[in-house]
Amino acid sequence: MTGKLKVPPGGDFDSYASLMDTQAAHFKELGNWVTAHCHDASDLDGLLVRPIRDLVPRLAAEFSARLERCSSGMAGVAAKARATATDYATHEHLTTRTFTHLYGTPLPHFPDLATIPGFRHLGDFTDEPPDLNPKHLDPAGDATARNIALQLTMLGHGTDEGSAGLQRERRLRGWVEAGRTPMNAGATVGNYSGRILGMADDLFHHFTGHSLVELLIKPITGNYGRLQYLQESYSQLASGIYTVTGTSRKGSVRLGGEWSGQAGTAFDSLMFRWTMGSGGLGDAAQVVSDLLRDGFYAISGLVEAALQAVTRLINKEAHELVKTVEGDEVIEAVGGGPEDPVVDVVAGLWTMWKIHKIIKGIIFGIKEIHKIFGQIRAAVSKVETDITSVINTFARFHVYNQVESLLDQERQWGFEFEKVGAWDPRQGAARMSMLPTP
Repeated sequence: MTGKLKVPPGGDFDSYASLMDTQAAHFKELGNWVTAHCHDASDLDGLLVRPIRDLVPRLAAEFSARLERCSSGMAGVAAKARATATDYATHEHLTTRTFTHLYGTPLPHFPDLATIPGFRHLGDFTDEPPDLNPKHLDPAGDATARNIALQLTMLGHGTDEGSAGLQRERRLRGWVEAGRTPMNAGATVGNYSGRILGMADDLFHHFTGHSLVELLIKPITGNYGRLQYLQESYSQLASGIYTVTGTSRKGSVRLGGEWSGQAGTAFDSLMFRWTMGSGGLGDAAQVVSDLLRDGFYAISGLVEAALQAVTRLINKEAHELVKTVEGDEVIEAVGGGPEDPVVDVVAGLWTMWKIHKIIKGIIFGIKEIHKIFGQIRAAVSKVETDITSVINTFARFHVYNQVESLLDQERQWGFEFEKVGAWDPRQGAARMSMLPTP
């Protein structure tokens, strides 16, 4: 060896290569997590939340592609490290040109980490696997989501397997299974309010040509617990990516800190790009988790408000409509009522005027409820915009002019600085653009 060149021991190259092989496997595990837990939102099937349902697979596909890229990249780095060890062991004189095909050209003005006193002692070759626990995921969500599902179920609309089971247990007939329910079956739909809805739906459809269920219930159906499930899935994904990224940084700093010269600097620069890029991927996952959390609370709160308004409308105006047309005894009867709910209506002027006023009241109530639907739509639109922004982040930003600032973050906070809370993941996600092509 000549000049000031300093090369790590051959055993360290081997240890580093083995560590990178393990990180490649971890990135593959994280990719499998995305496929299993971040890809499906088909049960967000309400009219108002379908934009989120449609975006979720696109978002997951972006993460899957980058995680596969990271996995291939770490496997490739392991192979490069082994090849480098062989080259150093078999050649007396080596130049930067020898390693150009392995590590490429360093970023402009990138420092030689081996010149920083004691820096290599901060790193090591110890693996730390990502902590992924599917037992912490709950497709039903928290109490808010469960309450929404229960209310929809008791109104006679099955939203998922759990509510369908509840309907069977309580001998309720759901709208999803029954379609448009004739009035003589309406008494078996849901609880008391659900029975009123079942009967009033046919009457309202007769007088207006529209379905109360379609206007009031269908737009707000869906398993809102899925939003929380996805939020936790992405939270665990972010933590797992940070862990693998931190391990890759520690191993790379340990090897790079022992390796001076232009080839060592090229290695340092390449691994800086890999670890900053994968850290940006972790930031993106954290951003998605945060926006899904905020979106869940905004949307579910509005859905609960809409359900309360719907229930009031059913128990007041819809109840009055059924009572006026059929009388109290039909409401109380289980399975009662004629096949045609208006056959026996006495078409007197007073009765028809009263029905007209009730219908107008129902329509006014629907308009007020649809204002809440508008707020839900706005909340969904915000989530949609935020998710689209994250998707765009995968290709749009460049941060190579921030190398020194990013190195300072490592020096100040350590190799897993993303986890300490001093880092804004909304800005850090832009680092994904630094990921090399394997």
